[in-house]
Amino acid sequence: MHTELPFVDCTDLISDHAGLLEYSRQNGYLFFPGLLPIDPVLALRQQVLHVAEQHELLEPSIHPDAGVRRRGVFICEQDGSETFRRFYIDIQKLRLFHTLPHHERILRVLEVLFGDSVLVHPRHICHVIFPGEHQYTTPPHQDFHPVRGTQDTWTVWTPLGDCDAELGGLSIARGSNRRGFLKDDGVRSWQLIDDSTEWVWNPFKCGDVVMFHSLTIHRGRDNVTTDRIRLATSARYQSVSEPVDEDALTVHLGCAKWEEVYSEWETDDPLKYYWNSIDMDVQPAYHRRRPEPTNC
Repeated sequence: MHTELPFVDCTDLISDHAGLLEYSRQNGYLFFPGLLPIDPVLALRQQVLHVAEQHELLEPSIHPDAGVRRRGVFICEQDGSETFRRFYIDIQKLRLFHTLPHHERILRVLEVLFGDSVLVHPRHICHVIFPGEHQYTTPPHQDFHPVRGTQDTWTVWTPLGDCDAELGGLSIARGSNRRGFLKDDGVRSWQLIDDSTEWVWNPFKCGDVVMFHSLTIHRGRDNVTTDRIRLATSARYQSVSEPVDEDALTVHLGCAKWEEVYSEWETDDPLKYYWNSIDMDVQPAYHRRRPEPTNC
């Protein structure tokens, strides 16, 4: 039996470098309820659902904002379908999808944690989790396997809207970062996870943010609703002084080139290729294949 506890609110540590560092080293995560203002999060949710509506993935008799899937429709990152690929590329084209990870409230916390300037990886992930087909729920894993670069890379997971118990969300194995870098198939198969592992999870409200280290074991929870789609984003961050894998500077899943992502943006948009102006240690890509699924 795996114990499950609620996340601990780390808001009191938000400006405390030593406190953030100690808590994160011991627990592998930082949880900040209400860190982000609701408006931009809901705006991105609406834009993602508008894309879903355009691709005929939503129930036409219900307002798109409800996020109700069309009856009988199921897509996921792992199915490799053309439907998913076209839909996902259109999400990647959304400017707000790339803007939100740069929000000052997120960067401020990470600057305190790192004690250094923050590099935001441009390879952002949109988690679009349809109900049912639980064999596709993301198993336990460590993000360092697909991310590489420095192990001191952090993931910031943000639900797009409220995420109740039925929608599931993200669960973290508390303190698992202290076990070091583990064999991926042993983690994903649960063979390297003890029954005594304490998992932390609770329902999320819009604006909540959970951050975790690249060695922290985490997993998706089943979306057990009848027809609601779970939406969330993941973005990765590190100290600008640490090495970064060149694949982290590409579009997630290799689904498109940046030229396609930026095709409808303003020509002089400062967010385009922003990383090219940063002096950083870019390492040759560790993976020469499609990144492992990260569909939390």
